[in-house]
Amino acid sequence: MKRISQNIFNILAFIMMLSFIRCANVVSPTGGPKDKVPPIVLSAVPENQSTKFEGKEIVINFDEYVTLNNPNSNILISPPLEKNPDYKLSGKSLIIKFKEPLRSETTYSINFGESIKDLHEGNIFKNYSYVFSTGEIIDSLTLEGKLIQGIDHKPSADYYVMLYCNENDSVSIDSLPRTRKPYYLTKSDKEGKFKFSGLKDTEYLVFALKDENSNLRFDLPNENIAFLDSLVKPIHNSQSIVHNDSVKPKAKKAESLVLYSFLEEDTIQKLLKKEIVEDGLLRFSFNRPAHNVKIEVLESLPDTFSIFPTYSSNYDTILWHFTPNKDSLFFAINYDTLINDTTLMSLKPRKTAARRGQQENISKSLEIKTNISAGKLVPEQDLILSFKEPVTNITMRDTSWFIVDKDTIINDLHFTKIDSFGLKYKLDKTLVPEKSYKIIVPDSVFYSFKGVTNDTTEISFKVPEVSQYGNIFVTVEVPENVPQIIVELLDEKDKFVARQIVNETKKIGFEYLTPKKYKLKATIDKDGNGKWSPGNYGKKLLPEPVYYHKDVFDVKANWDIDLEETWRF
Repeated sequence: MKRISQNIFNILAFIMMLSFIRCANVVSPTGGPKDKVPPIVLSAVPENQSTKFEGKEIVINFDEYVTLNNPNSNILISPPLEKNPDYKLSGKSLIIKFKEPLRSETTYSINFGESIKDLHEGNIFKNYSYVFSTGEIIDSLTLEGKLIQGIDHKPSADYYVMLYCNENDSVSIDSLPRTRKPYYLTKSDKEGKFKFSGLKDTEYLVFALKDENSNLRFDLPNENIAFLDSLVKPIHNSQSIVHNDSVKPKAKKAESLVLYSFLEEDTIQKLLKKEIVEDGLLRFSFNRPAHNVKIEVLESLPDTFSIFPTYSSNYDTILWHFTPNKDSLFFAINYDTLINDTTLMSLKPRKTAARRGQQENISKSLEIKTNISAGKLVPEQDLILSFKEPVTNITMRDTSWFIVDKDTIINDLHFTKIDSFGLKYKLDKTLVPEKSYKIIVPDSVFYSFKGVTNDTTEISFKVPEVSQYGNIFVTVEVPENVPQIIVELLDEKDKFVARQIVNETKKIGFEYLTPKKYKLKATIDKDGNGKWSPGNYGKKLLPEPVYYHKDVFDVKANWDIDLEETWRF
């Protein structure tokens, strides 16, 4: 018994010893602060800023292991090479091997952007540049600026910004963006900013491109571009010469270039899409206003089939309202008397599950919509009735009631068509502020061209006191040789509120504004077409200038903001 007890004791002691040994093992610590430090360059062979470069490779040594993110796209070399170099990681080193001879007496700049990250935490080594020269000197001039959208001044990010020079070149410098790779190359960042360094002392054409086919040439109609209409010359202190026709953005540094991006307008009329929207409605969408487009039916139609065409507000969409009693239709689309498209199109919507559900809920009556918002109609506004399909007949009856504050009933109502299609009508009554109104429209008053009519509709609303609103007044100066200026009122989220077209210097007002913050935007409408027009590189036309007023206007109830300073451009 004693021997057994002794054995048990020995076993227990052995187990305890093993546990102690396990506890004594060294284990890697967990937790602790996260590594947020990006990689550091310890050295480079040859050194950064080296001259008389004659080798075929560059080695950059880091303090830790790194990864490369799509180097052929994210690493930019200026001047560009015909063949992308080989990028190879070996230990903590990046090896760049060139596949072609380099130009003599030339300064090269390699910008790594955000292509380099550390291996474990993914910390980005941002905007590292390696510069070297195949000659005896390194060109040291710089050029910087900002790229923004011409229509609204939002940043144009991730564009290639290019510099061209045509020393001893038989090709016109204006043709170079279409035919040659740029001499220098960089990219705009998230804020639209860009910078060139290591430039030689000469004049450059500045061009920016949203390169859709990655060939560094402006050769596609869907590529957004930006350019300056004069040559620029870099200088030593990072300042740039700005052509005096370029437009000043809201926050422009005097020393920086500003380029305005745009998509050239396609001057060739094209049908973008044709579709059946629902029973009785076809939609034809075009790339530009369709004033000269004719849609012709190429087959005989029964007497019961009728078509009523309407247009969108900018005339780039034609809507065909038709009586849905045919399964298909063969028609031609004509541009300037030439048949450009003929097609057989089904007139029955495709019955997806979603559309079947929609069809079950479609009302057979003519829906009436109004410009009333939250039960209120702005003072001095007309009450507008809108319809989904053209109204061709109105049958008013004595039972069409107009009630004012529950104490006045009028049954003599009149509506006037305010568009050419019969989609909008206004009430011919003066509405007084501080009054509540109710309109009872009985059934079968408004008839569409299809013979569809409305159900009984009750419209209740109030015209608030004038004191609940505020106003903005500003004097706009129209420069000489400018036909008109389009002044737009936007809310603080840049949503459109209202607009006025000004063709002479005068004070304009935006009245009865709901209290909140607003902005003013002005478009210099040089061609007088009533909208912002993009530029054209071939014609050396810059996009129409756009300006934002320097102030944000906090409109309050019963208060006028009357700007003393004339808005000049």
